[in-house]
Amino acid sequence: MISYDQLLIESTLTAAGKQLPVNPGSLIFFGIFLMAVGAVSIICPQIFWYLRVGRKIPGVPPNRLYLWVLRFGGLMVIALGAIILFITGTISL
Repeated sequence: MISYDQLLIESTLTAAGKQLPVNPGSLIFFGIFLMAVGAVSIICPQIFWYLRVGRKIPGVPPNRLYLWVLRFGGLMVIALGAIILFITGTISL
């Protein structure tokens, strides 16, 4: 039996001219990867600060507000990964 969520997703993809992948393994991997990157951004945002800014100007400490923005972005990336895993059927509510 098809749930309402699956029917909604399939009808949306059909209207857009797309199809749900037969083997959603790559989407599952991508969702888990996004959640891992988001978790690293929340736990240790200094890594992403260094990759973006710190390597260009050594000796300058990161701004606290910028670190909070990186943490918020990590939260959004985790939410996107969870949505992808929900769409593929890996997790359910």
